[in-house]
Amino acid sequence: MLSTLRILLSNAREQRRVERMSRAEFESLKLEKFRRLVRHASLRSPYYARIVRESGIDVARCVPAEFPVLTKALLLEHFDEIATAPGVTKRAIVEFLERSKDPAELFLGKYRVMHTSGSSGQVGYFVYSNKDWLRGWSRERGVQARMQPRGPRERRRFRIAFYGATDGHYAGVSAVTAFQRGIARLFVDARVFEVNSPLPDVIEGLNAFRPDFLIGYTTALKILAAKQREGALEIALAAIAATGEATTDADRALLEQAFGCGVMNVYASTEQLGMGTALPGSSKMVLYDRKHIFEFYDDHTIVTNLFNYTLPLIRYRMSDVLRPVDSGEHAPYLVVEGLVGRNEIQPAFLNEDGVEDFVSPHTINEIFVPGVNRFQLHWQGPTAFRFMVCLDPTLDETAGAGVRAALADRLRAILARKRMGNVRFEVVETDDLPVNPRTRKFQLIVDARGRAEPAYTETEARAGAR
Repeated sequence: MLSTLRILLSNAREQRRVERMSRAEFESLKLEKFRRLVRHASLRSPYYARIVRESGIDVARCVPAEFPVLTKALLLEHFDEIATAPGVTKRAIVEFLERSKDPAELFLGKYRVMHTSGSSGQVGYFVYSNKDWLRGWSRERGVQARMQPRGPRERRRFRIAFYGATDGHYAGVSAVTAFQRGIARLFVDARVFEVNSPLPDVIEGLNAFRPDFLIGYTTALKILAAKQREGALEIALAAIAATGEATTDADRALLEQAFGCGVMNVYASTEQLGMGTALPGSSKMVLYDRKHIFEFYDDHTIVTNLFNYTLPLIRYRMSDVLRPVDSGEHAPYLVVEGLVGRNEIQPAFLNEDGVEDFVSPHTINEIFVPGVNRFQLHWQGPTAFRFMVCLDPTLDETAGAGVRAALADRLRAILARKRMGNVRFEVVETDDLPVNPRTRKFQLIVDARGRAEPAYTETEARAGAR
């Protein structure tokens, strides 16, 4: 607890310093932090030690541009060489994730581990020490002030509710459950509500909990907003944080009208943790570039986070497209247009009672089965879908069949929780999952209703047909 307090106090002191800096001074501070990270990585990571040696990089004077871009594929290929802590290996993490579904459980008793398929459909693994974690999720003071409840309220802990994927090691639920431990639990009562639970159960739970602050995926929050307007959901909120997807001005207006409070659009990722926020009433996103170095391109962004010393991500490529605008009153921080993130189709199915309910793309996104490299759901209609998968090519036929069966079991469990045991599906192995030919972007959910499936190269082996 004392260690946590020291980190939080150090972070607060740095924030106060930054507020008085020019952009040039701010960049100089970040360059110092970058070089400290590189020094650490060059001493403890064989991957970065090799890059520094072969490229002739002077650690004391280096800049990000001297390093190659790190993609998710490269991270997975060289994971064990990039990680800097003993025992942090891809195999050990996969075994941990296969066993543990409790987001509060720590890997090796001290590291937070998360996984995601992200915007590429390719499963990735990310790990943070407690120090990395606290620095990565630290919020800027201006944002914290907007989170405080407006007006008088009864004497009790501040109640935070998270509506999202909760049954595994995912970024959102891991961040919220951290409030249930350490110093935070003295001031905050945090509860999580599974986005894949039947909607009536979620509404009943939220009404009983009476949260002050609600966090969730934008599309899921809009569904709750509809229930709030109908009167089924009756909660009085101080603020809302929409995350995980782009939040448009229309989305923000809809949520504000339904709940009568301000809406923040929180920009975060499994790879980089807290990255920015669009405050209530603003369509612009303030980036937390005290903790990150951003490089902007027309069709992607390169990000170096300056806090993860356990798994250094120097010049990590992300598919998000960020467009800088004038920082204005938020200087020295960077500001970008507010449309940050990606929107996926949200498939709806008829459940066993003949009632339409949705399956969140985030529930699909967070599926974890060892041996599955990439996946994509093809929505075929109100009671059917196909689940396309690319398996680890080193698996033999027997092992591949076992992976497909395990994946089918996971899908059945997701459907059962939503009372959708009537929904039929098949798991189909494919050699590749191409991007959308029109947008040139990968889609996690493909709307295949009323049309022929794309011409994928498929193997004969299948599992999970219903």
